[in-house]
Amino acid sequence: MKRAMAMGMGVATVMMIALGAVGCWGDEYGDLDVRTFQLEYIDPGAAYQIIDPYVFADRGGMISIDDQTRTITVRETPEMLERIGQVLDTYDQPAPSVKLHFRIIEANGSGEADPALQDIADALPTDVFRFTNYRQIAETVMMGLEHSSIRQRAAGLSRDFLVYGHIGEVRVAEGGGTVQLGVELFLEHYGTVFETEVNAREGQLLVLGSAQPDPDRGALILALQVELVSP
Repeated sequence: MKRAMAMGMGVATVMMIALGAVGCWGDEYGDLDVRTFQLEYIDPGAAYQIIDPYVFADRGGMISIDDQTRTITVRETPEMLERIGQVLDTYDQPAPSVKLHFRIIEANGSGEADPALQDIADALPTDVFRFTNYRQIAETVMMGLEHSSIRQRAAGLSRDFLVYGHIGEVRVAEGGGTVQLGVELFLEHYGTVFETEVNAREGQLLVLGSAQPDPDRGALILALQVELVSP
């Protein structure tokens, strides 16, 4: 998971002696301090990418990482080091669980709107689907972690489905996040109806795809909504 760094982070100030100054880099670059930040959850390499915009090499700023000790050391002004610490506090958090809410929809030609589909109808352009001809026939909710695979049965009207979710990278940011997903819809006595990959934003309502495995029945549509759940 890519975030930035550190809840409950220990901050150690590395004392340096340069040009007669203690705890700063010297007059050549102004008053620069050096601090080492201890990372709890995120990878030091990911932390480097996050804080790099806050470190200015033209004034002597520098970043070094240590994968073995899970630390990142920064040389910058005291004000910028304080800002970097706040940024790391925001991102160095336990990975959230990923909640996947799947809904299986079937075309039935009834001409009547299914109230259960109103939120999907509102979220999509009016010309994408005519929801008066569809009904929700099954749903399931699954929980998983980053880089895990999960599956769950979704009992429907006269048919049973299996939904497979392959959770990839989870990126968390202020106000939301994104999840890389591989999704497969499996129908018993038929096999795989369809499968796809998607980069889903938290809270976004997605229609992943459609297929018609049985020519005597209406097309199936799979909808998904993702939620990130903090530990």
